[in-house]
Amino acid sequence: MTLEFNQQVDKKAIFLLFGCYCLRPKNILSDKYITTEYDYPEKFHKMIWGSLVNIAKKGNVEKITSLDVQNEVLQFEPAAKMWKENNGWEYIDDAIEMAKDRLENIGEYHDNVRKYSILRNMSEYLKMDISFLYDEKNEESLKRFSTMTSREVLLEIMNKFYTFKNMWNNPFEDSYSFKGGEGIKNLLTEHKNQVNVYGYPYQSGYMTTILRGMRRSKYVIRSSVSGGGKSRSSMAEACDISVDYIYDWSKRKWMYTGQKEPVLYISTELEKKQIQDCLLAHVSGIDQEDIIEWKNITPEKEEVLNKAAEYVEESLFYGEYLPDFNIDSISDTVEQYVNNYKIGYCFFDYINDSPSLYEYYYKKTKARLRTDQILYLFSESLKLMGNKFDIYVGSSTQLNDNYKDDANKDASALKGSKAIIEKADAGILSLPVTKKDLKRLKPILERTGSFGVEVPNTAYYVFKNRDGKWKNVIVWTKMNLGNVREKDCFVTDYNYELITDIDKTSVGFEMEDVGEVQDNSTSEEFENFSARELAEELS
Repeated sequence: MTLEFNQQVDKKAIFLLFGCYCLRPKNILSDKYITTEYDYPEKFHKMIWGSLVNIAKKGNVEKITSLDVQNEVLQFEPAAKMWKENNGWEYIDDAIEMAKDRLENIGEYHDNVRKYSILRNMSEYLKMDISFLYDEKNEESLKRFSTMTSREVLLEIMNKFYTFKNMWNNPFEDSYSFKGGEGIKNLLTEHKNQVNVYGYPYQSGYMTTILRGMRRSKYVIRSSVSGGGKSRSSMAEACDISVDYIYDWSKRKWMYTGQKEPVLYISTELEKKQIQDCLLAHVSGIDQEDIIEWKNITPEKEEVLNKAAEYVEESLFYGEYLPDFNIDSISDTVEQYVNNYKIGYCFFDYINDSPSLYEYYYKKTKARLRTDQILYLFSESLKLMGNKFDIYVGSSTQLNDNYKDDANKDASALKGSKAIIEKADAGILSLPVTKKDLKRLKPILERTGSFGVEVPNTAYYVFKNRDGKWKNVIVWTKMNLGNVREKDCFVTDYNYELITDIDKTSVGFEMEDVGEVQDNSTSEEFENFSARELAEELS
């Protein structure tokens, strides 16, 4: 059933809502009573609404009069003509007069306007039959609709979608039933042929061995200090997957790094240009600060940067900037990219709270949850999302100021909640190497043989590895945060004893030179921080 909605609107509710807006302009912009252009079907109503919004935005307006609206409207010839044809002055005056004793009913007027707006837009934009909600030929239908709130109308529409979705075998469903022996021989064949054993490799061959790469349906969390390179590292990993060439300055040529695959990077803080700068630095191997300041950029480097820009343009790197998010907005975004771009990898940067997240869980639980509870539930949802869409999910958390306190070496050093990592398949502490570390590593660094004299500046404490052989180990690498490239050094246990029976998994292309790196060992900030104790507590 399709209706002509030119008349099927609650014009009285619109009229009285405008009167309330004029008498209390702050309500126009409030979250509780806000409306949009989609709530008004007629051009005259849209014009009035737009004028009221513009006036309210100008400052501390106590009341809006017909003269105020007219002055706003007369700036535009088409609007001025519409104002005169519809007797705008009288319309606003009458609305103010009628609403002055009914201001307490603004919620009712707002909801009625919204209710018809939802119905109208569903018919016009989704082309849906709305007779299950509103049938002009059925008195019972009209009576029922008149008693419904906008929320109830929206809920009935959403239930239609859910019913339709449940009619089909959904391959993304979280829950399912199975028989113990179902498909078990195929599983055995997969093991024999080593199918689906490894995911896309990390920059570190050791990390690829330990975690068996970035595998689908796996959820990996990296924790570090502020400025520890969490965001940049995940961007580099997303870049490695989505770009197929990277410049090697030691060989002076572009190196093929493997077939590119689609990746989604969800940012809550970094905006588009900041992310693009990091991608350019990683692909070109040129320090990001040099690129931004155009410092020491020779003709050769400029040529490499231009080619790097081409590779990024052709990449399968997709980005979303979501500063205010909840699990539904994240899940809906990921589902779009899974369906439309076939992504197999998603990086969410990084686990923290947001106003929408608090509101989301309040509506779900009808209780004010603590931050640690909210972050735990959100982290759990990221894991379920990875299972639901069969994708790799990488995220990170930040260490709070407790890590500096020598008397506090437990998992409370994780900002928000130590429970964040409970649902993760793998958990890693990523920390700068300190002088104390180098002192304990001295016997290894002075050894001759296959390790050479590479001095690490980054330590990965692998404290959780759900289905892997290697855990409670430290991977030591040489990281250049300027271009986010790193080179493996060696692996030890938590007692700094060298592990010799672990091999790097070949990635096809390994960096021989990552350029000039920051010497984190000069930092005294972490000297009294026991990463080992925190890692053991988390594991």
